Amino acid sequence: MGSSKRWIDNTIEEANKCETKMPWERGLRRQAMISRRLEQSEQAKVSLSPMPTFMTMAVSA
Repeated sequence: MGSSKRWIDNTIEEANKCETKMPWERGLRRQAMISRRLEQSEQAKVSLSPMPTFMTMAVSA
């Protein structure tokens, strides 16, 4: 049992040294980036009025 406890302690110690950002740690930064992107895309949208009927490809007999 002693080696198992020592292995767990060493694993926990190494995990605490880890500086890699995990996906759940980047939540607020990622959410801010997405909101900025959405704000920019809303400003760039151009809405056009519907195409006039005389310009359509439909031919009436």
